[in-house]
Amino acid sequence: MIDAQANPRIYLRLIALVAALGAVSSLITFVFIFLVKVMSNLVWGQVQTASGLDARLFTLIVCTAGGLLVGLLVKFFGDHSGIFAEVMQEFGKTGRFNYRHAPGIVITALVSLVSGASLGPEAPLADACGSLGTWASDRFKLSPQETRSMGFSGVSAMLAAFITAPLGGAVLGLEAAQGGSGEDRKEYFWVLFPSLVASASATVVYVLLSGTFFETLYQFPQYSPRLVDLFYAVPLGLLGGVVGLLFMLSLKQLQKLFLPMKKHLVLRGVIGGLGMGVIGALLPLTLFSGENQMNDLMSGGAQIGVAMLIVLGLTKLGATILVLSTGWKGGYIFPIMFSSVALGMALDLLFPNIPTPVAVAATMAGVLVAVLRAPLFSALFCIVLVQKETAAVVAVAVVASGLITSLVMLRAARRAEAREKAAG
Repeated sequence: MIDAQANPRIYLRLIALVAALGAVSSLITFVFIFLVKVMSNLVWGQVQTASGLDARLFTLIVCTAGGLLVGLLVKFFGDHSGIFAEVMQEFGKTGRFNYRHAPGIVITALVSLVSGASLGPEAPLADACGSLGTWASDRFKLSPQETRSMGFSGVSAMLAAFITAPLGGAVLGLEAAQGGSGEDRKEYFWVLFPSLVASASATVVYVLLSGTFFETLYQFPQYSPRLVDLFYAVPLGLLGGVVGLLFMLSLKQLQKLFLPMKKHLVLRGVIGGLGMGVIGALLPLTLFSGENQMNDLMSGGAQIGVAMLIVLGLTKLGATILVLSTGWKGGYIFPIMFSSVALGMALDLLFPNIPTPVAVAATMAGVLVAVLRAPLFSALFCIVLVQKETAAVVAVAVVASGLITSLVMLRAARRAEAREKAAG
């Protein structure tokens, strides 16, 4: 866990820098979320009321206009990926975030979220805070290893501020580093330790700014763990894993479908906005990230019914895929959680013997593992969101989803290798 060749003075300087980076990342996260809330309330509250338009027509107009703005912004700033998995994959290869792209992604994401996109704020914030770490590294002329640590610390700090829990962001950074071999154990020294410091700093600053901790988001009936629930967690985790894999596959396929429109970015953005507007007008619960809409979903699940819960869950995923593929910027974690809750509650209605917290937590854990490819972070995040009594169920679901995800990825890698050999 220790790099014996590291210069103590240089390392202590790094720790001081990531502590400051954590505080600034927390401030960026707070301001961005504050702006999204204020501007969303203005557009979807005051403006909608003043317009006197039918809610469905207003939704269609705002989403379409938002798509036009997104297209114009993407054309102005450049068509850079703002998808969390793709950004982190590129960072894993280079050890750097391209901070020249960050302002455009953040501004476009702000317009996307305010326009009602089925997206969350975590992806542009991760890019912004990770880019801040890379930018600061360049200013201080840090080494490549220190630059990588600063990038991870920026992302970790944002996630820690987002959920006011310092361990989650640091664990995601360590998992993204894919440590494990003898040499890679130094990732604890260069990734985990700086990330923990940045995350701790970010958590404290965010709580001071907001005055609150991130509370359990999903309030379900009181639950006491049962041994049989561990068996239920296996198929639920597998189902979540399959849904997550299908989500990522569908996203890649739709992105390919829209590739010919690279020269028509404004039209592409309008298509996404028009599609989001139609979906939002017909199913208002699919608008926005889904964090606030979750309350309606949970309080009226029985009245909504199994079929409509499934429709809402799948449509939410479809809307997220559509807007991401048409250039809108934002994250997919919260929309995925909304869909997980909808599908979990549908399963709970179909199989009343499965407690609601078990159905939701296991399904959610399975989906997050398949999408994020970060089992420990997915487990910690789920336990933060759902009552801690579901921890054992979440652990089993994470294993089940992790195994099926790894199996699918392994087979895909083998097929790709076989195609390369055949082509060569």
